[in-house]
Amino acid sequence: MALKKRGDAWHLRIRPFGGKQIWVSTGSVLKSRAENIERQTLVACGSQDYRALDPEARKVCLQMFKNQGWQIPPDLGGEHPATDELTMWRAVELCLKYPEIRNSPTRERLEQCFVHLVKHFGKDRPVKEVWIPQIKEYQIERVNQGAAPGTVNREKSTLSKMFQVLIELRHMEVNPARLVKPLSEKLDKRHAYLSHADFERITFQLHDWYRPIAQTAYYTGMRRGEILGLTWRRVDLKKRMIFLGPDDVKERQWKRVPIHRDLIPILESVRSGQVVGLDSVFLHNGVPVTDPAQVRWCWERSVAKIGLDPAPRFHDLRHTWKTNARRSGMHPEIERAIMGHSQRGQSVHEGYGFISDEELIRAIDGMTFDHGETQILVAGRKGKSRQGADTSESAGRCEQNVSTRLSRKIAHTVTC
Repeated sequence: MALKKRGDAWHLRIRPFGGKQIWVSTGSVLKSRAENIERQTLVACGSQDYRALDPEARKVCLQMFKNQGWQIPPDLGGEHPATDELTMWRAVELCLKYPEIRNSPTRERLEQCFVHLVKHFGKDRPVKEVWIPQIKEYQIERVNQGAAPGTVNREKSTLSKMFQVLIELRHMEVNPARLVKPLSEKLDKRHAYLSHADFERITFQLHDWYRPIAQTAYYTGMRRGEILGLTWRRVDLKKRMIFLGPDDVKERQWKRVPIHRDLIPILESVRSGQVVGLDSVFLHNGVPVTDPAQVRWCWERSVAKIGLDPAPRFHDLRHTWKTNARRSGMHPEIERAIMGHSQRGQSVHEGYGFISDEELIRAIDGMTFDHGETQILVAGRKGKSRQGADTSESAGRCEQNVSTRLSRKIAHTVTC
């Protein structure tokens, strides 16, 4: 991207769709105005929505399409922006195609949140009709469906992100989601510890392809997303270390996870079944396991067979690892570094220093995993698990199928 003055007007040198570089005249004698046109043009091309362009930027964009012999989008077909009412579905498309979000590591989570938002508000609902009362109504309905306050807050945050994109595209002027208070998560605090015996009972019920996934979570404390995205180039069995990059973890920083001696033969067995040409660690029928819903459903089905109430979740394995680390006497700094919380609540003094691979290996070798009975405490639930909130198993499966189909449709639509 560059600006160059030719004669009296400034010209743009841009790659509007990431392909070849082209030149186009802005017709402006002011550099500041030319820079503004450049920004509008790149945002419009990146989102493939040209309705927010001002008249000058619209003229430049239209000229660019004509010069290159490209098919002119409907939004550029006239002198004025299209006046069609913006629907919820179209707003979701714009959001997921926005440059900042299109390649974001959190995109998959956003898509899952949009599934519930679109189901509630409807695909054809005009966005301008979604205001403060409707958002509060959404919060109440989701809680009544059994969703945790934290989950509802993430969905409201996703809605807020969508509105922010629409503001930047000049479709809206106000973000109503920011005017709605998030739900209190105090009553949803969960304290969980899974005994080694109960973990073994659960893994016995799991399918062969799934068992190593759960065992990796139990012995490393890694998050589900970190495990499903794991590739063999990140795993060094000789050095007994898993190396995760900023794009692989929630904290957006490098993380090293030592491999416990009991996990080594498990990963070696998984590697023996590696498919040529695939770098993903965990496969099912020769295909990488990437669907969180599939992992959650298989876990819940296996847990139901052993009758624990409240039922442990997959994420409780991370809680259990932290408890086992503390009860094994692991140094808190090393524990936080392995879990990925190394920067949380640290003093300036604690931020200095480097933890070596040898320290991590010694710490994990000193860790044991049998430190008491299973305890799962959920505030405000009176001992009932959230899985028991819906008494109709068939209704739950139907709801899950609807969510899956809608999720796939969202993912397919925004990538076409």
